[in-house]
Amino acid sequence: MRSSLALLLALVLATTALAAPPDAEALQLPEQLSLRRAVDSALARNVQTLLADARRDEAAGQRREARSAFLPHLSAEAGQSRQQINPAAQGLDIESALERLGPAAETADIEVPDVMTYNSFDARARLRQNLFDYSAWQRYRGSRVGETIAADQLAVAREQVAAQAALDYVAAAASDETVNAARADLELAERLVRLAVDQENAGIATGVDVTRAKARRARAQARLAAARTQRSRARIRLARTAGLPLDAPLALSDDLDHAPVAVPPEAASIASALDARAEVRLAADRITQGRRRLAAARGERLPTVAISAAYGESGNTYDENLEDTYSVGAQLQLPIFDGGAISAHIDGAASRLDQQRIRYRDTRIQVEQDVRVARRTLATLGDRVAAARAGLDLAGQELELARDRFAAGVSDNVEVVDAQAALAEARDTRVSALAEYARARINLAAALGRARQFSLHESSTP
Repeated sequence: MRSSLALLLALVLATTALAAPPDAEALQLPEQLSLRRAVDSALARNVQTLLADARRDEAAGQRREARSAFLPHLSAEAGQSRQQINPAAQGLDIESALERLGPAAETADIEVPDVMTYNSFDARARLRQNLFDYSAWQRYRGSRVGETIAADQLAVAREQVAAQAALDYVAAAASDETVNAARADLELAERLVRLAVDQENAGIATGVDVTRAKARRARAQARLAAARTQRSRARIRLARTAGLPLDAPLALSDDLDHAPVAVPPEAASIASALDARAEVRLAADRITQGRRRLAAARGERLPTVAISAAYGESGNTYDENLEDTYSVGAQLQLPIFDGGAISAHIDGAASRLDQQRIRYRDTRIQVEQDVRVARRTLATLGDRVAAARAGLDLAGQELELARDRFAAGVSDNVEVVDAQAALAEARDTRVSALAEYARARINLAAALGRARQFSLHESSTP
């Protein structure tokens, strides 16, 4: 008995192990998370792509449902019943019928019951096949376009998720740079405090200089704490978008510092975007589906033709008085007047088709707007990055000169504190410029329909 229980427990444990989620291994975090891996993880696990992929199965089911209108419908049924009926209630006046028979019926000993009781059994197979239904045929064609629309929606979702993952990665990388800049600023403030104390001990500086340096250090500490808070938020957003555990210790491998990329020509970019963007294909496919639905609505005015057949056995019970019975027929149905329902269906379908055409034109304009704005933003931000780098170099030189003057006793540390604040601002400006430039590249890649191929360190991508 114990051996049987042990074997059963082992089988249960083995089954539980086999039933583990298939992506458990895939959720193992890499030591270094690159932008490419973050995007791939988001495409595989983000809820938007998962829902869009699930909608493809829904669209396939709708297509099969529409196709069923042209396939044979075969069913079987069997039933046994016992009934008691009132012949008079069914219009059967048996006594009057006997009276019309004359003397022969009067001499016969015929008793007419008030009610009749009998058994009834029937078992048969039924077949129905539509031969012509134009409206159903157009609905089927529309459902096939629906599958294409679901694929377009998946492509749109994947592009959006890839762009959002890249943007969140850039935000997380920028927060790392901000923390590093705040940490470097705090180290400078610590050195300034030590220098001020040494100068005060040497009789060159005053207590005001020391207090000023300590106040600067306190501001640097607060700035570092705020930067760390922002980094935590950015990493949680990145983990959420990438489908990773929200408490995952992310170590980003890609930085924001890179050489500027060339901005592609405007006309070629717009033409490429109109050809590559899934939103344009989606809007065009919805017009096609709208045409199919309008044709289906108009087809409701046409006749439908179908055939049906039934074959089986009927009797009192399954083994009493059984006889083979069948029926075969054809049906022609032509709508004559339905209160205006068909006209309403046609008007509604025509209106929805017009709306889709308007959306298609607007989508093309929106794509062109996205490309133009992204290109010009990227071109402008390239100059900002160069200016931010130059400003950082100059701020560092200014700090060195001010610190040398204070160490030599030529001036107090006001210049040093101001120069340190300018250096901290220059660092923030550089990080902000690099992040804005990277975001502009991502926006241009998304505008061109190439967000999934984006890379921070490849000049071939925007």
